[in-house]
Amino acid sequence: MIREVALSIYLLLVRILFRILRMLPVQNKTVMLSAFGDNIQQVINQMPHHTSSKIIVLKEPQCTRTFQNVSADNVIDFSHKHIFHHIKGIYHLATSKVVFVDSYHAILAACDFKKQTTCIQLWHANGAVKLFGLKDKTIDNRQGSAHRRFKNVYRRFHKVVVSSDAMADIFKTAFGLSDNHMLKTGVPRTDFFHSKRRLETAKARAHENLPQIEGKQVILYAPTFRDGDFEVCTLPIDVAAMQASLGDTCHLLIHLHPAVNFQGFVNTDFATDVSKGYSIFELLSVTDILITDYSSIPFEFSTLKKPMIFYPYDLKVYEESRGIWFDYATLVPGPIVYRTSDIIDIIDEQLFDMEVVETFDKKWNMYADGQATCRLLESVYN
Repeated sequence: MIREVALSIYLLLVRILFRILRMLPVQNKTVMLSAFGDNIQQVINQMPHHTSSKIIVLKEPQCTRTFQNVSADNVIDFSHKHIFHHIKGIYHLATSKVVFVDSYHAILAACDFKKQTTCIQLWHANGAVKLFGLKDKTIDNRQGSAHRRFKNVYRRFHKVVVSSDAMADIFKTAFGLSDNHMLKTGVPRTDFFHSKRRLETAKARAHENLPQIEGKQVILYAPTFRDGDFEVCTLPIDVAAMQASLGDTCHLLIHLHPAVNFQGFVNTDFATDVSKGYSIFELLSVTDILITDYSSIPFEFSTLKKPMIFYPYDLKVYEESRGIWFDYATLVPGPIVYRTSDIIDIIDEQLFDMEVVETFDKKWNMYADGQATCRLLESVYN
């Protein structure tokens, strides 16, 4: 209750300031409001080939990326704790011609952009399994003011970038938007998976940082984040059992969500914790088999045409508490298991149907062909 009141007061002050600043003329500049950064960095890299627009990055506190190819003076620490920087960021939002965002940003509820400004939602993933936006089950009991704020934020999105018609349908439902809001160019970060040069560079870097994977089949275990699980001491998979059966030929990489503090795990000859300090792109470039549950990673990993195993050990609970967009069994492109022993058997016997992976890729990556960023920028600036 107190937090909701404080947020309402903050947004009221921002709304007043924004309406004052929006009386200034719109300038030839692009603002990147970032909570994650991967898609935004991809756009920044390609912008000089398409526009002379000045780039301003508003870096939210949770964003850990160091942005390249943009002046350090134009990367602003966009935290309300730094009042001067925050006001400066609001000024740029109010006077920018183009605004890219990559998440839900509450401040947008107070940003009534001028007609000359276009706000584009890049999102931070190429797909989604769990419900989000207006369909997120965790907001059901929130106050009416919160629901109005959510809708106001989603109304700011003039365009939402997607990689497929199927994902466009999800975003339309999640944000309460129409097909006209969908920009079907492909999500920028997917370009990485179509670039042989970038993949080889990432592989070389991964092998340099993880020499223990040399000569081994690399298994990446990358589960999604569970609400409230900021401290994790144990894993739902039996690493010791996997090592006993697969240790001679495989190496297990464990990548938990960056928000998770993974305590008590000690790296072994068979398993390495890569939850922090490693690029997910580098990890995927050397992964031979992916094990996950409700993560969005399969939407990108399917581009590489490699096998996946799905381990939704808490499926019924997760469906009730968070919800997923489709029937899980018909959605995922790989075998579904509920025990570590089943994971071992599938890897031992290589029980994978790669046609399912290719069908999944064609459905969800129909516009992601390695030229997504170029198409996006051409659409926005030309």
